[in-house]
Amino acid sequence: MAETKSSDLGKGLVVTFSVLGALGALAMGGSSFLAFANHDDTLQLLSGVFLTVALLASGIAVAAVHLYD
Repeated sequence: MAETKSSDLGKGLVVTFSVLGALGALAMGGSSFLAFANHDDTLQLLSGVFLTVALLASGIAVAAVHLYD
C-alpha cells in the first residue's frame, strides 16, 4: 500500500485559502442582501468583487492540495 505524506505548508495553505473563500462568500451574501434592501448599485458591484475573491481563493485552495500533496 502506498503511503502519502502531505506537508504542513500544504495543509496551512488549504486552511488559509478555504477560510478566505468562506469569508468572501459570506461577505458576498451580506453585501448582496444590503444592495437589495437599500436599492444601491455600489453594493451590488461590491458583491461581485467578493464573489471573485471567494472563487479565486477556493481555486488556490484546490491547487494547493494538488501541489503540496
